[in-house]
Amino acid sequence: MERFNSAAATMFAFLAPLLAGAQGAAITMDGLFDDWSGTLTTWNDATVPSSGLDLISMQVTNDQDHLFIKLELGTETDLLDDLTPHGIRLYIDGDNNAATGLAVQSGYGAELQIRFDTRTVTEYFGTSSNVSWSTLDLVPLPTVTSTVFEIAIARNARPDGTNLLFSSSTIGLLIRETDGGDAMPDAGSVLSYTFDDAFLATTAAIPLMRLDPEAVRVTAWNVLGDGITDPALQGPYQRILSALAPDIIGFSECVTSTPSQVKSRLDAWIPIDGNGWQVVKDDFDMVIASRWPILTTWTHLNRQFAALIDLPATYATDLLFTAAHLNCCTADAARQAQLDAYVQFVQDARAPGGLISLPSGTPMVYAGDLNSVGWAQQLNTLETGDIQDNGTYGPDGPMDWDGSGLDRAPCRQNEARMAYTWRNNNSAYPCGMLDHLYFTGAVAELMGSFALRTASMSASTLLASGLEEFDSSLASDHLPLTADLALPMAGMNVVVRAILDGPFVPGTGLMHDSLRTRALIPITEPYSALGFERAGSAGETIDNSLLTVIGPNAIVDWLLVELRSPTDPTMVLATQAGLVQRDGDVVAADGSPALHFTSSPAPFHIAVRHRNHLGVMTAGPIAPVSGTLTVDFTDPATDLHGTGAAVISNGTMRLWAGNALRDGVLRYAGLDNDRDRVLTRIGGVIPTNVVDGYAQEDLNCDGSVKYSGANNDRDLILYGIGGSVPTNTRQEQLP
Repeated sequence: MERFNSAAATMFAFLAPLLAGAQGAAITMDGLFDDWSGTLTTWNDATVPSSGLDLISMQVTNDQDHLFIKLELGTETDLLDDLTPHGIRLYIDGDNNAATGLAVQSGYGAELQIRFDTRTVTEYFGTSSNVSWSTLDLVPLPTVTSTVFEIAIARNARPDGTNLLFSSSTIGLLIRETDGGDAMPDAGSVLSYTFDDAFLATTAAIPLMRLDPEAVRVTAWNVLGDGITDPALQGPYQRILSALAPDIIGFSECVTSTPSQVKSRLDAWIPIDGNGWQVVKDDFDMVIASRWPILTTWTHLNRQFAALIDLPATYATDLLFTAAHLNCCTADAARQAQLDAYVQFVQDARAPGGLISLPSGTPMVYAGDLNSVGWAQQLNTLETGDIQDNGTYGPDGPMDWDGSGLDRAPCRQNEARMAYTWRNNNSAYPCGMLDHLYFTGAVAELMGSFALRTASMSASTLLASGLEEFDSSLASDHLPLTADLALPMAGMNVVVRAILDGPFVPGTGLMHDSLRTRALIPITEPYSALGFERAGSAGETIDNSLLTVIGPNAIVDWLLVELRSPTDPTMVLATQAGLVQRDGDVVAADGSPALHFTSSPAPFHIAVRHRNHLGVMTAGPIAPVSGTLTVDFTDPATDLHGTGAAVISNGTMRLWAGNALRDGVLRYAGLDNDRDRVLTRIGGVIPTNVVDGYAQEDLNCDGSVKYSGANNDRDLILYGIGGSVPTNTRQEQLP
């Protein structure tokens, strides 16, 4: 028995048509299936054959250019080979006429048969003949074993060169597995699909330009038989590489090309300062080119070539780049062994000693022509570290620094919803996704990635990029893959000292920690909720163990540290919320004695702000350092921006308290004064009232808002404006 769900025009043979509105969909052919909705036309097959492969279900949809079919099977299968024996065939009745074409089953007259295991396409317009898959623009993905596949066929296909395959708006579809006899649908039913011509899919173009100028751009490209040094192909290669403008490139199939030949071309096509491109080659066909020095290479990996790239000092670490060109076609065992060996190499790199030792957090990129056909386990090994031959290559292990697997950069063609990376119209194999780019996502953020196929690009984009329509197909049968990765920038630790005048206890040199002892310090930094500008990180959360510390290192309150532009000090470049201790030391939320910032190539001002004290900033920009920078806002010798920016008494500099309104001005009287905010907080009528809690108006940070009596908050405002003339004000000296 079979069950049929319809969101498109369908009918059963010998039964009245079941009519429903067709539903098109913008399917991206990437072998991931996340864009296949359950509302699309679906045929579920409940028949379980006694032998052969079990057909589970089929979905159908379309856009203005393609018919899309999703096929689910009962066993992991290599659709395009006989790795697991099968006889899967797709029949298309393109004119919806059972009297024409091949009478394959009752109600069907198929104009086309696709036999996937032998990759044979046969047309039945009058006399039958075998034709190339390219006449259909056929794309089946994935190209490795799976239980689910998606298939695209061009709606304007003319298999025999003359007759349109889809000559009717309604077509018949049939899938059979001839080894065991399973079919969707079984004899007696016909699956008819009506194209949704009202649906017009759009494709978002992926820009060729990198969106983040500090991102490292990596490209991997199989250049098909030394194409990069072929004099006849210099035009396409120059235009493509100039348009991509990568920083690091992994080429394969450079069998006779020498490093000096590749370097001379790159130096001419993409000129860079200094000594030009750095180019190295392994002992077979792989070349790595880099804008930056190449420190070390490893050639012991079969058909995999690793190099450590010396990134500029603005980055936190170097980068390990591995170019790959794994064995082709039916060499599943060889590919598995190669990837087992690479996992072993990564485990060695992540641990001290051995052949290679990388500092923790070093980004790793693995890219190239992986010839990913056959068993999907090979890619699974690369992604997860699941070694198959542990006896030879050692134990499994994570591929990323946080214990997770590698991330794969999705490389959809830049102006098409297709993710195949290889195409050869003269091959027996249809388009495939053979090339991949993986990276350590724990220490690298993917900013963008794509495969460049000029034939699918608009004329305007080609013109703007200096490319020509057939550049990519002339250059190679593989498309170049490109990814932009945001890598950790060089770190700078900032040690800050600051004292708040509100909780300062004269004669001790320390602040009190009443907020801590009364368990009032919030677990998450309060500045984001208060509306303070945050640049970069936010939402820091305190390590609870810090709140148990007593003595001079006890926590007083949260504090905000800012890096500001040297040319426009009003511009906040980066912020960190830290915790000020009783002795003035500012520690990170995790207890680290320094706040970690990504250093800027330019100098910067450093500012400190508190929720009810006036902020302060260094008078001049401070040059970034490699390591730790110390700024002591408790030392009167530290030059501050502005005049009278801080309290200075008894050899100690402190932030002015009293900004209950948080407007950057201390006012005791007049409009928008801070004194009234304190009074309002306690109820506005009885001046002796006290309100407890973590409050903006708690200017001495003791956990209570008081308007009168000992240790009241009102007196701090009066002190801040001079102590005698109530109409005086004090302006915060932050620009």
